[in-house]
Amino acid sequence: MAALSLLIPVEAHEKRPAVLVEAIASKPDLDIEIVIVPQSKDVADREQLATLAAIDRRVRVVEPEGAPLPTMALWNRAVMAARGEWVTLVRPDDIFEPEVVTVARFAKGKLGSVDAVGWNALQISPSAEPGKSSSVAVPTKYDIMEFDKTDQLKSFYLWEGAGHVPKVPFGLYHGVISRELAESIASTIAVSGREHTLAQWEWTARTVLMGEKFVFCARPLSVINIKPYIVPENPIRHADFPLHAGLGLAAGIAEIQHSVFAEMGALWTGAHENFVRAAIYDCMFETNPDAFNNKCNAYFLALKQWEDGQHASLFKPQFAGERPLDKRRGLHGNVLMIDRHIAGARDAQQFYQVIRNFLVPVGIICGAKAV
Repeated sequence: MAALSLLIPVEAHEKRPAVLVEAIASKPDLDIEIVIVPQSKDVADREQLATLAAIDRRVRVVEPEGAPLPTMALWNRAVMAARGEWVTLVRPDDIFEPEVVTVARFAKGKLGSVDAVGWNALQISPSAEPGKSSSVAVPTKYDIMEFDKTDQLKSFYLWEGAGHVPKVPFGLYHGVISRELAESIASTIAVSGREHTLAQWEWTARTVLMGEKFVFCARPLSVINIKPYIVPENPIRHADFPLHAGLGLAAGIAEIQHSVFAEMGALWTGAHENFVRAAIYDCMFETNPDAFNNKCNAYFLALKQWEDGQHASLFKPQFAGERPLDKRRGLHGNVLMIDRHIAGARDAQQFYQVIRNFLVPVGIICGAKAV
């Protein structure tokens, strides 16, 4: 049994994970398996996948069956195909530090058991225009520490300290969870019959609820190619709950929270001021005045329907337009500000190839630091 299963679901609109697989192949001694799960037979170009399998003996392709799987079902299929002690999932154009498995083992050795490991996953927009100077904040700390479950529940379900999304680093996407926990979560999702495009947040919601021991590594261990939020064609709606993914990302996460609580026979009310603030931030990401106004109006109408509209008066977003680029460089507190296009990096994979030279090696961290 491999120590870690790296799951790579491949949907029709995504590129093949050749660069990602080749990066992991540079660490041949790590005890991991790479599980590629095509969404459909149309995605599963046999020649390309055979080439990927030839790159690294640890690559395994899960042959698609029947009709194309939607996102949640695709992630569940990937999880149930995993054989490793630990499980994580990334997109084909993301980049991942395979030595995460060393961090997980180190943490388990110190605590006896660990359900989830999280870290600072950096975010890179591949559409950022070259030549426009901007910075990425790279944390310089590399502590490995246990996080309290109650704090994570408050951060996620009560939106404590949140921006437009909760600040919780745990889950299946760019996080490691035990296979036992992953299979349990996959089972609850299958039983619920839920299907939507916000799989990352569905898994985070259930991870912080069902897991017990959480460990965080301050060192960045992966980079995400972020994409603009796309409003789903048919968002899940509830007759008794007005917030949904058709309004925006914050409202989509609130719908997940409401549904998870409903499965337990409980009522999610959220921390009202915290959620309204998140909704304001969500609207302020819109840089087009018309899009901003439309989104604000939709949120306001929903908030008027939520708990008799008693929180709608708190919703007062201000149009900010385009934000000025952060052009700082060098060390600022505990972060190193680095040029977004350093060494010509265009995407997450190219960016990490450069910055990993600035990061403390995982082996040193796990040999010298204690949880």
